[in-house]
Amino acid sequence: MFGTWYTDLVDVYRLQETVSGGLTKQARTQVGRGIPCRVYSSQIGNLVQDRGAAQVRRAEKMACPVGTDIRAGDELLITRGGALGRGTSPVRYIASQPQQFFDPVGGALTGLEHMEVGLQADNVNGGT
Repeated sequence: MFGTWYTDLVDVYRLQETVSGGLTKQARTQVGRGIPCRVYSSQIGNLVQDRGAAQVRRAEKMACPVGTDIRAGDELLITRGGALGRGTSPVRYIASQPQQFFDPVGGALTGLEHMEVGLQADNVNGGT
């Protein structure tokens, strides 16, 4: 069932440490590209203006295949409609702790086996 339900694509970035010249640095490194998913259960807040900057808060959920390598704190760039060939601009989110939903017979009967990830977007727009 979920195989055809995934209409979006996600690229996954994770903080990884590198050592250069005796200094340890952290940088986001891409660990996944073009993974089928679907964003749903959108809770998009209103634009709030506060002392020179406007802010929008979004809390949404994403479903993807069980076993997808996504961890809490990963940066996710999601292209809505990407799996359908509709190229929209990616939206940046931070992942919460993923939750696996297993089918009791290995996904063979219902096809409902999937993983859910809470998404948080808190973007500041401009500033003066």
